Amino acid sequence: MNAIKMILIALPATLLTCVAAAEETIEFNRDVLPILSNHCFTCHGPDSATRAADLRLDQRESAIGKADSGKRVITPGKVQSSELIHRITTQDENERMPPADGPNPLNAKQIAILKTWIEQGAEYEAHWAFVAPKQPAIPKTQNSSWAKNNIDHFVLARLEREGLQPAREAKRETLIRRVAFDLTGLPPTLKEIDKFLSDQSPDAYTTMVDYYLASPAYGEHMARHWLDLARYADSNGYQYDTEREQWIWRDWVINAYNTNKPFNEFTIEQLAGDLLPAATDQQRLATGFNRNHGITIEGGIIDEEYRTEYVMDRLVTTGEVWLALTIGCARCHEHKFDPISQKEFYQLYAFFNQVPERGMRGFAPKQRIPSPLATASQQNFDVELTRLKTELKKPINIAQHLNSWSEQISTQPEHGWTVIEPLTMKSSGGTTLTKLADKSILTSGANPQKDVYEITAKTDATNLTAVRLEALTHESLPGGGPGRHSNSNFVLSEFELTAVSIADPSQQQTVKFTRAIADYSQANYEIAKAIDGSVAGNNGWAVDGPTRKLPATAMFIAASPFGFEGGTELQFRLRHDAGFATHGVGRPRFSITGDAPQNLQLHGIPADIRQIAAKKRNLRSANEQKQLREYFLAHHNPRQELKQRIAELEKQKMAAIPETMIMQDMAQPRATYLLDRGQYNEPRDQVSPNVPAIFPPMPKTAAKNRLGFAEWLVAPDHPLTARVAINRYWQRIFGLGLVKTSEDFGVQGELPSHPELLDWLALEFIRSGWDIKQMQRLILNSATYRQTSHVGAAAYKQDPENRLLARGPRMRLSAEEIRDATLVTSGLLVERLGGKSVYPYQPKGLWLELNNRPNYSKAYPQGTGEDLYRRSLYTFWKRTVPSPMLKTLDAPEREFCTIRRSRTNTPLQALLLLNGPQFVEAARKLAERMLSEGGTTVDEQIKYGFRLVTARQPSDSELALFREAYETDLKFYANDQAAALRLLQVGDSASDTKFNPAKLAAFTSLTRVFLNLDEAITKE
Repeated sequence: MNAIKMILIALPATLLTCVAAAEETIEFNRDVLPILSNHCFTCHGPDSATRAADLRLDQRESAIGKADSGKRVITPGKVQSSELIHRITTQDENERMPPADGPNPLNAKQIAILKTWIEQGAEYEAHWAFVAPKQPAIPKTQNSSWAKNNIDHFVLARLEREGLQPAREAKRETLIRRVAFDLTGLPPTLKEIDKFLSDQSPDAYTTMVDYYLASPAYGEHMARHWLDLARYADSNGYQYDTEREQWIWRDWVINAYNTNKPFNEFTIEQLAGDLLPAATDQQRLATGFNRNHGITIEGGIIDEEYRTEYVMDRLVTTGEVWLALTIGCARCHEHKFDPISQKEFYQLYAFFNQVPERGMRGFAPKQRIPSPLATASQQNFDVELTRLKTELKKPINIAQHLNSWSEQISTQPEHGWTVIEPLTMKSSGGTTLTKLADKSILTSGANPQKDVYEITAKTDATNLTAVRLEALTHESLPGGGPGRHSNSNFVLSEFELTAVSIADPSQQQTVKFTRAIADYSQANYEIAKAIDGSVAGNNGWAVDGPTRKLPATAMFIAASPFGFEGGTELQFRLRHDAGFATHGVGRPRFSITGDAPQNLQLHGIPADIRQIAAKKRNLRSANEQKQLREYFLAHHNPRQELKQRIAELEKQKMAAIPETMIMQDMAQPRATYLLDRGQYNEPRDQVSPNVPAIFPPMPKTAAKNRLGFAEWLVAPDHPLTARVAINRYWQRIFGLGLVKTSEDFGVQGELPSHPELLDWLALEFIRSGWDIKQMQRLILNSATYRQTSHVGAAAYKQDPENRLLARGPRMRLSAEEIRDATLVTSGLLVERLGGKSVYPYQPKGLWLELNNRPNYSKAYPQGTGEDLYRRSLYTFWKRTVPSPMLKTLDAPEREFCTIRRSRTNTPLQALLLLNGPQFVEAARKLAERMLSEGGTTVDEQIKYGFRLVTARQPSDSELALFREAYETDLKFYANDQAAALRLLQVGDSASDTKFNPAKLAAFTSLTRVFLNLDEAITKE
């Protein structure tokens, strides 16, 4: 016996491993498949194009067949008769496998595993991810008191098999900080911490978890992770990387998480909401998920090439997000590792190949859909619309309104419209402006890309209420229409007016117009857009020049009367800034009036009507009364005015909503072909929409479109969807998923660390009704999650990635969490839900480096005020130049779907957190909080600030160290007031002047240290 022990001790470690491998049962998926996949499938896998010797080692029936030598490749139970073993062990370079120019040769341990596997019968198993999960039994454990729910039984059973025990529960301060970050992405407030610490009830912890699940910040935090998957950005990518407005879809995602939309509905609506029966606007909005890909506007592209790339992107993204498979590998050939053929790839492609778009015009289809998180301005529209619609339903006494109206106009002097004569006329683009006898202005000569007409006129009138612009026609204009473009149209981007006192030119009024009415507006180019303060894009008033070559008249109603005693110079600006070139107004004419706004008409009240109204009612003839009534009903009918006001408000409401890209299939389906080598212009066989044979088939009754495909994805028997989603939730909380390769559940991916737990969670997810919040609650309430992460160096070395879950999660916070936490602790965070993207601090000049095309290159429009302090979720995301602050902390570019972010640790990150304007400013505001809220002594103030950042009290030694640092800095800044002022002037927010500059600067230096502590930027 001793001799045997001596022999074993003398054996090399690799051979001992082989001996051990030979003594245990080999599992194909766990032990054998990774070897074959990494070393053999390149030449002997699913891809027929590169397959050698017509041998497939991914299929047993092929593997146990005969090789070229006549021997069986694998002879179950007989190692020496198996050609496979000969080929991987021979020293003959002509026969050895893998070949010299192929994958790395097998090591001794791998060869031993294959030998044992063959001896045990060479049984194959279906890849675990392609088999629907089966309900596992809840394992029995020795420690019966630790588990808090079924998650813990699975984890503890694995730990006990490994001879390990779970860690103790983390401290309460640690737990609330961990939960707050995991559910909201924000640190807990001191009030929330104190409430949890003082709650001694048995359900204190679960109550705290539910509190954060109910927070609006939960939806924002969950949405941030989904935006990585959805490759969301605020720009189109590619060379020019122009802006897009897709933030309404982002609001939909936030709202979906906050309202706990079940994951199956969340899936169906994003992939196929437009195809649902009686689809709502919000369901159509959801489909923006698959319009988030990059879009090029470059000239000279081939439309079909880029349209093909957009469809490819949709399919590959969907495959990664819901299936965690590298489906894109089958674009050009059979998948080399997973059982997905090239034909099956294009059958899936067919589901997404029906959107009516073209490469350079890839922005269609679009729709104006209100955000589910309506802003205050949108809510104001809704309130006013509700009031007006309620008023419209009330009975109206027409006779009473008629009498009131006639009395009103009978007592008012008749002003009507006065055509004014232009005095000076100037064009920014070189257009020739000529005054005609009727006081209109005719354009001729140069026809610039963009133009501003600056025209002045004088008037002695005061209390002016409105301006009228007539766009008249002329035979010299293109097509005899009202506009200068070849199709007779114009686009008036903005109508502006300044009133200047002639007696005292220093007195000026910028006239604001609250309403605009036109006798005609082209669809999507309503007159209201000429006074909305924006000249972006193709915004403006147009009149269908190609089909309607008629004059058009617009009336602009001022917010308040304008004009000066002693005379007024009126300075008009007609701005033509639309991207449509050469679209100026061809023959404008201006008129003014002082009539009361309620009496204004585009063409005034006729004189005979005014004369009738001036008569007493008993002196009017029946015909005059009829004439007056008919005019009143035609032009001042209260119901009509209400309807017009409602229509105008609805237009204004929609004008404030950007067009959002959505999915919409063509009326006539587009044929789909297998593309040779994936090339857009090399179609081969036509294919129909379908799913790969490795999966359960679509029901025969299912529609063969995106809706049928989406419903198939969330069918209860689907092997992947629930597993993939649950694995990402686990990854978000623990840092790694139960399947580490969360982006790849295929043959090349890693096996689950706890396969039974993954299956149990997936089935529980389905049983819960795909309840996302319930699954978060389940994970966070487990004893596994509540463990401390402080277990000592030995435990970390034993399991560096915590795959066995013998301790709590510990990881650096994400980029957004670090910035947002800094804003919270400093008191700067603006907690406003949803809305447009904003532009926080960024180094100057970065955007200008993008390209030198004047139409596409612009400086970064840094925001001011509250926009600087919104959550990072709302930061404008430019694909080619993402926020350098977020990028430094490992945020992706979002050119493509990102399943897992990297976590790096670089000196540049420390420099950013120490010196970035956002962080220095936040440190100063945190210092101000310490001074104003933290108590009366320095020690109290230091404790207060430290606790705001870390959620705990500093130890005595820490406090002494911080006090010493503060006192040293106080002396420095007291002697160098200029240095103190420089530090206090960083950022947009002003310093609180009630504090002594030296003291505030010293505390700011200390809070910069607090915000840079490892504990501050780590979830543990």
